[in-house]
Amino acid sequence: MLKIKNMKKIILLFALVFGFNIASAQVDVIKKQIGETLRGRIISVDDNVIVFTYEGQDVPYTIAKNAVEKITYGRTGQVVQTSNKITVNGQADWAKVVILENVDNTKGLEVGPRIGESADLSNYQSENSAVARRLKTEAARLGYQFVLITTDASSNKIAYGYKY
Repeated sequence: MLKIKNMKKIILLFALVFGFNIASAQVDVIKKQIGETLRGRIISVDDNVIVFTYEGQDVPYTIAKNAVEKITYGRTGQVVQTSNKITVNGQADWAKVVILENVDNTKGLEVGPRIGESADLSNYQSENSAVARRLKTEAARLGYQFVLITTDASSNKIAYGYKY
């Protein structure tokens, strides 16, 4: 009888240790649109960005949802689709190009060339304007899915192409 109690205790101890190891080994996985995977812990997700730490680190990093296909949460196994991949195969796909006005929405994307200067952008008012169509057409021609409109130190508007 004594041996059975001891065996039960040993089995319980192994189960607890093994269970804690599995729980601590569960990490969140971010799959980027380019196929790359990032492993770590999701800190927060908002409308435009994901804040996470890499596995084994404490430093927070930010990545734009535009750059991420999906998140798989380690604890629950839940898979969340974050954005659909935009495919641009040339100038004819100009309408697929997305205009961004916040640099945070480009984190994790590859910056490309300038595609617009202050003079070109002075009449930019919305994504539906003629200026926006010109920017999108140029970005699509160059193979970029996104256009960031930003302001430099001299308050001049500049547009850059971005891609996965």
